Amino acid sequence: MSNNLRNLKRTHRRNVEQAEKVKLRKLLNADALIARIHSAFQSINDHRTGKVKHSLADTLMAGFAMFALKDPSLLAFDERRHDNSENLRNIYRIETIVSDTSMRDILDLVNPDALREVFIDCIRPLQRGKIFEKMLFMGQGYLLNLDGTGYFHSKNRTSPACMEKKSKDGEISYYLQAVGVAIVHPDFKPVIPLYPELIQKQDGVSKMDCERNAIRRRLQKLRHDHPYMKFIVNEDAWVPMLPISGTCRSMIFVLF
Repeated sequence: MSNNLRNLKRTHRRNVEQAEKVKLRKLLNADALIARIHSAFQSINDHRTGKVKHSLADTLMAGFAMFALKDPSLLAFDERRHDNSENLRNIYRIETIVSDTSMRDILDLVNPDALREVFIDCIRPLQRGKIFEKMLFMGQGYLLNLDGTGYFHSKNRTSPACMEKKSKDGEISYYLQAVGVAIVHPDFKPVIPLYPELIQKQDGVSKMDCERNAIRRRLQKLRHDHPYMKFIVNEDAWVPMLPISGTCRSMIFVLF
């Protein structure tokens, strides 16, 4: 009788473990991620008033689909819209697919901070699935890479947030940059991108000033978003020039 009970317990334990693995796969597959992003986009308030042809959630999902499909340009995605619209609707849950011109007009007015919660929401299944535990670095914390990157440059178009660069011949160009943030591990190829921090003209005059202030803001937001996670900040060679070590210490970051 005791042997039968032990066998029943082992069988039950295996069934529970298998069920948990299946549930975890359902939470971490591509369809679940797309559904989670779509739901988060639906919660963002639309800045437009009156009747609109394309919802903000559909427009944001179209932007996400363009990057997920690695289209080289908005024009290339617009061509996909005509040639392969059924897949875009079925896979990315887009009801009405926006044109490239309308996508620019709509998304240009969206506050980037409105997308911050989307990044946080996508990380929660990884935490519940204990994926983060595998990325613990040296048993101390999660290795956090930060670096500035440019994503816009023009000699004609500008905005109040654009920074300016003057060439030797006096020509002025306008550009935008951001601080990219990602959790990495030397033993794993995949990285986990976090919400980037935009570098704005008001942050300072020089490049160093802008990146320093943006990094400080980003670390403060990161501690607020993930209060119980310990991070090891991995910076560029110029980090000794930046007085952010005090910021790291005050928010329980380790600086590399």
